[in-house]
Amino acid sequence: PAPAVAGRAASFSAGEMPLDLHSREQHANLQHFLLSKQHEVKSRQHDEWSAAGPRSVAPFVPCALSRISALLHAAHLTADDVVYDLGCGDGCLLLAAAAHYGCRCVGLDIDAQCVHEAKARAEAQNLSHLCAFAVCDLLALRPGALCTADFGAALSPGVHALAAVEAPTVALVFLTGHGLCRLAPWLHSEWSSSASLRLVTCVEALDDCYDFEAAGGLFGEDALEWQVYRGYKEHGVFVVPPFNISVAEWERAEHGRPPRVSPSPAAADLAGVRMLEQLLTDDDICQLCRLGDRLLGEQASSEFALFNDAVSVGDIEDFYHSQEEHRVAHMHRDSALQRELPRLLAKVLGCVLKADAAGDRVLHGGPYSLRSAEYHVYTTGGSVSDVEHRDQGSLLTLTALLSRPHEYEGGKLLFSTGAKTQAMAPFELERGCAALFPSEKRHNVTPLLSGCRRAFVMELWAGQTNVYNRHT
Repeated sequence: PAPAVAGRAASFSAGEMPLDLHSREQHANLQHFLLSKQHEVKSRQHDEWSAAGPRSVAPFVPCALSRISALLHAAHLTADDVVYDLGCGDGCLLLAAAAHYGCRCVGLDIDAQCVHEAKARAEAQNLSHLCAFAVCDLLALRPGALCTADFGAALSPGVHALAAVEAPTVALVFLTGHGLCRLAPWLHSEWSSSASLRLVTCVEALDDCYDFEAAGGLFGEDALEWQVYRGYKEHGVFVVPPFNISVAEWERAEHGRPPRVSPSPAAADLAGVRMLEQLLTDDDICQLCRLGDRLLGEQASSEFALFNDAVSVGDIEDFYHSQEEHRVAHMHRDSALQRELPRLLAKVLGCVLKADAAGDRVLHGGPYSLRSAEYHVYTTGGSVSDVEHRDQGSLLTLTALLSRPHEYEGGKLLFSTGAKTQAMAPFELERGCAALFPSEKRHNVTPLLSGCRRAFVMELWAGQTNVYNRHT
């Protein structure tokens, strides 16, 4: 049975308070990573080119998905920027930056396996021309390394240089307090020597970080002077503007940025639908269906009391989506999709970001996150037939077809053709292709006449990542 509403959000233990809006998701990532990687971390603790080894300044933990857009938005990125990630891990931050803003990116990390994964993701997302990654000992970087883009002996053996790499205009540094403190003197020198370099840190700010592994870490004095903009503190994101720009000037620039303009229902009904061809491979589809079918079984509720005082809108939706003719599994529940298919999710998100950047730029102008990721299974009679059906409150919706069209009859995907008409037109999809559209655009699925139709549906919105269903 579904747990009580109050217990649906991932929570900290008693007495703990979240540091920012993404702490719970980050904490869940940490717990999952430590539990699933215990043996691997222990086996690599003597490997010099490992996040668990003696050269490492911080362990690798995947960044909370909901934090990424806030971090990149806070950095004021444009296509002209060159973005470095010092401790890039699996490359997710840089790949999102390249996909959404078109900027050139360089990732440096001590962990050879992470760098291999980052390169594989860049290739899968067709971003290798914008993103370069290298195994690098950050503590061995010489003074002036960022300004000259010369990493010298800090690179792992066999990596002599990165081709056609420019000096950064932005450096992302998502490390523990211990790592930040150890890099701080070098970072300060690089920052103060550049006219354009801005630094972005997560969870801890450079003027307020502590090395708890050092003697007197909490009470030690820091002689370095930093200018830190805290306008994104609720996201755990802190910006050090370029050396010659004050925090007050940066804040004025921040307030002068155009806000996000979400399409109204009328505007969305007039908007077009973008086709993302061959978004998913056969292997991608098999992985999604395998996970989706498993979650359908796990999330099925045999005793669901629809009419009681504690029922929410999400509960009502879940009740109707548990009917045999149209069943829905929440793939984002307890971060199942994020944990089990991270590379596939990153690939899909990357394609969405590129398509949005080339189109209406609905996601620009502010942070966004994953509202829901759903696996839909339609059998005879299943449909979405309300002519006013919209994904209200979301920004962008993607629906990908997982079945071959000849495997079912009916089940046509329809979209509104205008704001002043109820008319809807079919949108033909092949297996593995997807439709991307403003979430407020009216859309339907006609009743299935026979067979089985499977689809993957993902919504992005300006709220926080949900952990249970579309509403919580």
